[in-house]
Amino acid sequence: MPGYSRRQMIAGAAGVAGLATLPACTAGRKERLTITQVELFQVVVPMKPDSTAEAALAESSRFDLVPKAILKVHTDSGIIGIGESGRGEDFAGIQRNAEFLRGKKVLDLNLNRLDLPSPAGTAAFEMALYDTVGKAVGWPVYQLLGGLAQTKVLAGYWTGRKTPEGMRRVAERALAGKFTCIKTKCKQGDPIVEAVEMVAKVAPGIKVIVDPNTRYDGLKAFLPVAKALDGIGNMLVFEDPFDKSDFEGYRELRRQVKTHVALHLGDPKAMIRGIREQACSVFNTGGNPGMASFVANCYLAGAAEMPVWHGSGNDLGIIDASYLHSCAAAPNCTLPSDILSYLREDDLIVQPIEIKDSYAVVPHTPGLGVELDEDAVKKYRPAGTAT
Repeated sequence: MPGYSRRQMIAGAAGVAGLATLPACTAGRKERLTITQVELFQVVVPMKPDSTAEAALAESSRFDLVPKAILKVHTDSGIIGIGESGRGEDFAGIQRNAEFLRGKKVLDLNLNRLDLPSPAGTAAFEMALYDTVGKAVGWPVYQLLGGLAQTKVLAGYWTGRKTPEGMRRVAERALAGKFTCIKTKCKQGDPIVEAVEMVAKVAPGIKVIVDPNTRYDGLKAFLPVAKALDGIGNMLVFEDPFDKSDFEGYRELRRQVKTHVALHLGDPKAMIRGIREQACSVFNTGGNPGMASFVANCYLAGAAEMPVWHGSGNDLGIIDASYLHSCAAAPNCTLPSDILSYLREDDLIVQPIEIKDSYAVVPHTPGLGVELDEDAVKKYRPAGTAT
């Protein structure tokens, strides 16, 4: 943080962290933050109305009604770290991981490479443990990820598949919220050109990211659509329009349009191949499992002078806070990231992430900088679920 050295930050947090008897330079040498308990809660928090796919273009299922897990990692120092799983992750596997961690010492764990018995919820445990360590030493998580690279993170508006009239409503909301970009989903056969034209009509200053999730039948099917979209003048990115292994098709798409072409890749080996094949000009890169690998992927893309953004699963506030710290630690994360918990009925955190003029404000308090709303967790727990 500006005006404070790392040593001062550690010393100032020592009493809160239970490390007051130790000099700052030896913090963690004797006290290892032993995990005493991991509380788990399943939640289902619907999206706000008109956020998911429009009825006329209805998907087969509502992704926002798939359960997520919220976890609280308790330690013997009194510090509690919080985390949030992706949707639909194996809850039994998350429970096994919680039991495995009981009795472990947080400062003995490699947070970048957690060796858990199940892959389920790995990112949730990663963010909870980073939250714990950050609170223990008095650092925001971005410091643990390499340091602050940007004080605010560009965030975008989001919508599921929409007709042109549905996109009018989306554009009006995005304009009212002072967003500079809308990301929209589509599939082959959708009226996506007309929908993007509607954005240009209602909010001419807003750019658009079109993400078909590889649902076009190759370059031949998508190219006429891409050229029509390209001609509107408000496109920012085409993301994953067809099979991501078709590097030749992606190279040709890049040759024929002015709009950025993105691949959504989290595996660094796949990213390296995409760079070598010149298959994309930007990346949507998530981590596997989470924050540390996202920052590493950003530096990989940065070496190729490529900007990135952080995708999401339309998550709640805890995950969004982890995304925010990850993006803040990545200097080339300059495209609109998916900090989207504002689209849920409730984000399950006490103070929502602040988004001002299309930028999410990075918190500078220790850990993730957000507090779990216990009452909201109770409200959104499905009937019959157990801790």
